[in-house]
Amino acid sequence: MSTRASDNFNEIMRFVRFITSCVGFDVYDPNFHFSAVTITVVALISMYFIFTILTIAKEFHGNWMFMIQASAMSGSVVQACAKIYMGVSSVETVSKLYVQLNQNYTHFEKEEDARYSMALLRSCHKLRRFLVLVGISYMVGALGMIIVAVLASILTGKLYLIMHFHLPGIDVNTEWGAWATQALHCVCIILGGLGLYTGDMIIIVYLMQSFVYADILQLKVDHLNALSENQDSTEKQLEASAQLINIAKWHQTYTRFIDQCNDMFSVLVSVQVTTSAVCIVITIFSLLTSDWIGGYCYFCVLVPNMYLYCILGTILENCVCLSQRVADKAMQCI
Repeated sequence: MSTRASDNFNEIMRFVRFITSCVGFDVYDPNFHFSAVTITVVALISMYFIFTILTIAKEFHGNWMFMIQASAMSGSVVQACAKIYMGVSSVETVSKLYVQLNQNYTHFEKEEDARYSMALLRSCHKLRRFLVLVGISYMVGALGMIIVAVLASILTGKLYLIMHFHLPGIDVNTEWGAWATQALHCVCIILGGLGLYTGDMIIIVYLMQSFVYADILQLKVDHLNALSENQDSTEKQLEASAQLINIAKWHQTYTRFIDQCNDMFSVLVSVQVTTSAVCIVITIFSLLTSDWIGGYCYFCVLVPNMYLYCILGTILENCVCLSQRVADKAMQCI
């Protein structure tokens, strides 16, 4: 692994853009447009809603718990729709911020003070760890739902569907119909997991950069403090004044970055936390009152997913408070 912060960041972003490309939503590209993959994903989401409504209408009188279980999984589809809207409507902002972040890493890793490079590398480490943890939660949930449902169906001889919709014209009570439905469910679960992970990655990448902005601001103020201790010449005074202006400009850049992130993600985060909380309650109720075996794996996705955004919100708030304290400290040096 390279010791250069920019190389580390670019390596992470290559992985992120590969995943986003797999579901047709590489919104880091300023020339992003709908591709065949994008249309396929949107078509699957539309199909899910239509087929689920039709299936609920058919099954409701005989099994009302089916509707409850379907409602729990529909929460994730609502999240997917919100993430798609956020990504498509914010392509210009996402791509511009991506260029800005690249410039930050390339510029500050060249600073003579080694603490700049250490701060950037530390940020890359945190970002990589966050992305891996979230990816594992989605992988465990998606593969768990598939494997548990398939194994239970094979071992018990009773059909356990992965998702809650039937294909029109296909009888799930026949062996061929059951496995054809399961196969489509597998495709939907895998693409759905990748899609949700894609949306999360876009948010995580940008919100985790708050550490970079806050750390650099702190280092700039430390440099100003060192200059303010030695004001025995006009040259030193001018250098301190220039550094103070530099700090003010960086603080403005940081504030604009936070405002842009807030504009992009505030509604999405609200939707994410709200739907996750509601789905957790519905899933717990379903697990206690029915035999939805895939619900346990789905629950393992919902809980980390909700707390992820709570943690990211706390991180962002702490970084903003820290930057304000640092800026106030810089003003005291005047």
